[in-house]
Amino acid sequence: MLRELSQLLGELHDGLSALEARGGVQLSAVEMTLPLELRPVLRGGGCQLLADVPRSRDVNEWIATPSRLRIAWSSGTDGARP
Repeated sequence: MLRELSQLLGELHDGLSALEARGGVQLSAVEMTLPLELRPVLRGGGCQLLADVPRSRDVNEWIATPSRLRIAWSSGTDGARP
């Protein structure tokens, strides 16, 4: 189900927070590279970017290679990269 990219990123962040709470670990920095299905949609006079992880591993003519998003979260400035 495609949803707003901000919602998808929020869910990923919530999952990391839950991992810390349940797993008894403290994450200081996390980096991920995710394949994504992306679709721009015109709504309310603007453009929203809908996204989700691919629902299929198949490569087809329409999506020869999925988009990739590299994200990094860190707690504080010590682990931040320029």
